Amino acid sequence: MTSGPRHKILVVDDELLNVELMRAYLSNDYDVITAYNGKDALEKVKTDEPDLILLDVMMPDMDGYEVCRVIRHDYQIDFIPIVMITALTSREDHQKGIEAGADEFLKKPVGKFELDRKISSLLRIKQQHDALLMDRNKAYEYLDYVGVLIAVLDRDFNLVHLNKKGSEFLGYKKDKILNKNWINSFVPENYSSSVRGTYGDLLRGSAKVHEYHEYPLIISNGEERLFLWYDSLLLDEKGNFSGILISGEDITERRKAQVQLHEYAHQLERSNELKDLFTDILRHDLLNPAGIIKSFSELLIEVEMDERKRSIIENISRSTNKLIDLIEGAAHLAKLESVEEIGFVRMDIASLLMDSVTNFSLDMQNKGIDIDIHLEGDYPAVVNPMIERVFSNLMSNAVKYTADESIIKIKIDDTGDRWKISFTDQGEGIPDKDKLAVFERFKRLHKDSVRGTGIGLAIVKRIIDLHNEQVGVVDNPEGPGSVFWLTLKKA
Repeated sequence: MTSGPRHKILVVDDELLNVELMRAYLSNDYDVITAYNGKDALEKVKTDEPDLILLDVMMPDMDGYEVCRVIRHDYQIDFIPIVMITALTSREDHQKGIEAGADEFLKKPVGKFELDRKISSLLRIKQQHDALLMDRNKAYEYLDYVGVLIAVLDRDFNLVHLNKKGSEFLGYKKDKILNKNWINSFVPENYSSSVRGTYGDLLRGSAKVHEYHEYPLIISNGEERLFLWYDSLLLDEKGNFSGILISGEDITERRKAQVQLHEYAHQLERSNELKDLFTDILRHDLLNPAGIIKSFSELLIEVEMDERKRSIIENISRSTNKLIDLIEGAAHLAKLESVEEIGFVRMDIASLLMDSVTNFSLDMQNKGIDIDIHLEGDYPAVVNPMIERVFSNLMSNAVKYTADESIIKIKIDDTGDRWKISFTDQGEGIPDKDKLAVFERFKRLHKDSVRGTGIGLAIVKRIIDLHNEQVGVVDNPEGPGSVFWLTLKKA
């Protein structure tokens, strides 16, 4: 931890053991504040001003959703990240939390690694948010007349001064509108009562300092333009009231863009959901007839005595197997592309590699391929279980492309904080110009004798990207062929 004031984290849970577990996880690095119910939590938010809140969902009297909703919508305080900790994992539960104002979710039981990662990420966001807010406030404090509507109103809200930019915004010459009542002349009728109340609070001293608000103005062509306003009282040298200073920024186009962006995000989310649904339906509807073709072709191979017909059926069977591999691979890749984050566990990669070798032993035997793999002890890594698919695909790739009666070499090198795993084949090799392209989906170098789908290496690349690791291919330094390599973080 860096020197300086420690961040304060509020832990809210009605179970004492859960609170103590969070305290054990966090107390070395943070000041931990505790609350055992929703009402107590709301009081602690006001009195202790935490930097982040870990909030249990299922609590008596007031659940986590309601606590979150009160903090976000009823309390006028700066941004505080809220992480909901829950055993509820359905889309509806997460949507309910998002609507209440939650920033992140953690599933019970919470692991220390994931907890530290979430907290660090959200505290960085809060620091950036606070810095941006401070910069914005400074900018508004020193804002000159350029680009912003500046006006001064008297106690009855009559316009006594307007800057040049304000005149341009409204579309009137200044001398034509001075001394007119601001609210009656320029504020839409359905906003007039609210604006009158806001300025009345300012005159009475009950309005909060540095508070921004929005309301539209009706300009000369009858159009309504939305403005973001900042107001303050003007006092003379004796401290007596001399006017209300209002400054407004036209945010009409910005708000339209925000609405369009929100709509686009909604459409994109809907598009992704439809894509996943389409992938599932496509996979199911294609695999079913393909599986039937495979079963009947295998049955016909067993009973057909005519060599010419048997050869045709065997071609059908091989093509069907290729089709099934293509469907499965494309569906798996589509799922992977919609994943943004994955979980990690400790696994022995040597054991996984040996399993992959065993799975391809028959294929290697048919091609007369020997395996050169010498692994001693354990090689623990922090990985997702889907790393098995990476090893399987790279092993399959090596068997397909290496020459008959040759050797495949598998090796794990220690590079410090990472393992470097390599698969060396003795095939035809890959030209330098194609070394990156082989990891693109449906991209396969022209090899008439090899039946591949062009998806396997794309899946490898996506899984390694999700691990935030590297994968690549180089020429075999000991002869013909290629070396596919990847890195994994040590446990």
